[in-house]
Amino acid sequence: MSWGLGFLFVLWVGGVIFLRYYRVWLFYYLLGTVGCAYWLALGVRNVWGIEPILAQSVAQAVHLLAGLINVPTVTFSGAPGVLLVMVVAQEVGWTVLQVGVESSGLLEMSTLLSLVVFYPGFSLRQKAFTLFVGLLATWFANVVRLFLIVTILNHFGKESLILAHTYLGKLVFFAFTILIYWLLITSQTLTLLRKKSTATPTPASAPPTYD
Repeated sequence: MSWGLGFLFVLWVGGVIFLRYYRVWLFYYLLGTVGCAYWLALGVRNVWGIEPILAQSVAQAVHLLAGLINVPTVTFSGAPGVLLVMVVAQEVGWTVLQVGVESSGLLEMSTLLSLVVFYPGFSLRQKAFTLFVGLLATWFANVVRLFLIVTILNHFGKESLILAHTYLGKLVFFAFTILIYWLLITSQTLTLLRKKSTATPTPASAPPTYD
C-alpha cells in the first residue's frame, strides 16, 4: 500500500469514528459502507491474496455443475480462475473463460459485507447471521450466473458469449443480488421499524379538571 492510500485509509477511519461519535448516522453509514467496500476489495485482491481462492472455488463449482448436464469443462490447478468450455456449435473447440474480479463475486460480496457491518440497527448476532447467509447466497448466485454462461456458450457457440455474459448473466446475477439485499437487509429493517413504531407508547390523555 502506497503512502497516498495509507493516508486515505487513516482519513477514512478518522471520518468514520468522528461521525459515529457524534451520531451522524446517515453520513456514517454512507462513508463507512463505501470506504469499507473499497478497502475490502483492494485488500482481498492485492494484499491478502484471497481473490484467486475465490475465483478457483467458483470455477470448480461451475465445473462440477456442468458435469451433471454433460457439458465438457476443464479446470487447472496452476490457473485458479481459468475454465475451459467445450463449444459444440459450429466449429467444435475449446473456449477459455477467465474468472476475474468482476466474475468472482468479490465486488458484490464486499459491498454486502460493508452494508451489514456498518448498519447500526443490527446486533452482533444479526450481523453474523446475515453475513454468513448473504455471502454464501451471493457466491451461489455468482455460480449460477457463470453456469448459465457456460451452458449457453456450449450450445450456441462463441458468438453467444457477449449475449450470455454481458446481458443474460448480469441480469440474472443482478436479480439475485437485489433479492438477497431485500431479504437480508431491507425486509429486516422494515420489520425493525415496524416493531419500534408499535412498541412506542402513546401519551395518555390528561384527565379532565373541574373548577
